[in-house]
Amino acid sequence: MKINGVSNIHKVMNAYKANKSQNINKVSLKEDKIEISQKGKDYQIAMDALKNVEDVREDKVNDIKIRIENGTYTIDKHNIAKSMISEDLNWRG
Repeated sequence: MKINGVSNIHKVMNAYKANKSQNINKVSLKEDKIEISQKGKDYQIAMDALKNVEDVREDKVNDIKIRIENGTYTIDKHNIAKSMISEDLNWRG
């Protein structure tokens, strides 16, 4: 079997390679982009503000400790019960 026109095959292959490299150059690389909504930004500001707030109110804790030590700290059990029931009803909806 005799194959004629081998030079034509080389021309086709070279044209294919050139076309392939041109197509690669034409493809533009896209960068990823993130946009944070205003609600997300507001949430982040609120979270940052909360991080700066003390978890424990030292002045109130110290006042209660002193009153307990002196025996002057009293609890209004009826007021606590009302608050607990009110909180429970609000939580249940």
